[in-house]
Amino acid sequence: MAVQSPSLHDVNARVRAVAEAIQSQLEPHPGLAHRNAHAHIWLGINTIFGEDWRDRAQFSCVMQCVEWIHTHPNDDYENFPGPIEFRTVVERGLLFETESD
Repeated sequence: MAVQSPSLHDVNARVRAVAEAIQSQLEPHPGLAHRNAHAHIWLGINTIFGEDWRDRAQFSCVMQCVEWIHTHPNDDYENFPGPIEFRTVVERGLLFETESD
């Protein structure tokens, strides 16, 4: 049986679980009355992989990022050791690469 790579559904489910686990561990942040763990994780994913991560990033790398945030909830996103990998044009289902890719 082949191992399936994670899907967007898997990423969403893991973000929810990790957010619940780290909510009480988040340290205060200047300018925020209350830290939101869900927003913290999604911001980390967007910061590390870019806003178009759903279309371009390898979901296995995104899952590793979520796990890293789970173990380092107060660390800066720039300290994520990687990997940061993107799907190829073929993996994304595109016939031709465009200038925005």
